[in-house]
Amino acid sequence: MTFDELVSAFAAQCAVEGLSAEDGAATLSVDGTQVSLRESADGAAVVLAADVGEMPPDAGGAFAAVALQANYAAAGGTALSLDAEAGELFATSSIPLALADPDALSRAVEDLVDTAAEWSRLATAFLDVDEEAALSRADEEDASPLSGVPDFIRV
Repeated sequence: MTFDELVSAFAAQCAVEGLSAEDGAATLSVDGTQVSLRESADGAAVVLAADVGEMPPDAGGAFAAVALQANYAAAGGTALSLDAEAGELFATSSIPLALADPDALSRAVEDLVDTAAEWSRLATAFLDVDEEAALSRADEEDASPLSGVPDFIRV
């Protein structure tokens, strides 16, 4: 199945009106989160991205350390990316096109949206100037952006 065929089949199965692939890319909104789909440069995968929000000021590096650890732990197959010019964070993932069908793409989109929402909540907590207060508040909210990691990683 090609990228265009996959997007068309996904749109039909999930009743997403107006979703079509143009020039190897498509965008949809899920629960208020914009998700972009694009074909990888080599045509072998579907790359998904969702906006997480602004990179919090992080002079002490606590948020960056948590984000890097999550990327290392694979965070359920989703990584964080940073648009350095805009200062925006994105949750990104990909699925091999050869293994993709509308159900697999639907699961990947749901997982990405859930992960982006969790990272957005965590990044917002780090907008506090006091990193210890942010870590404490995140702990109180039982936040763990790391899939399979039982507790926050502290630096």
